[in-house]
Amino acid sequence: MSETKLTEHQQKILNLIKDSPTITGKQMSETLSVSQRTIERGLSALQKNGVRKHEGKDNDGVWMIIE
Repeated sequence: MSETKLTEHQQKILNLIKDSPTITGKQMSETLSVSQRTIERGLSALQKNGVRKHEGKDNDGVWMIIE
């Protein structure tokens, strides 16, 4: 993960996930004061880069950081 270049928003998303693995996209958008679409793009980029994954149901899952 250290070799992956992350944007500021992506790093903030990762920090939120580390603090609270069950956080929702809506909660992330409210915490960071950005749109939910911005969060979705950040999460998608993190998954594409192999940095994070989501386990469980969409509305009741857990975020996992891949290190």
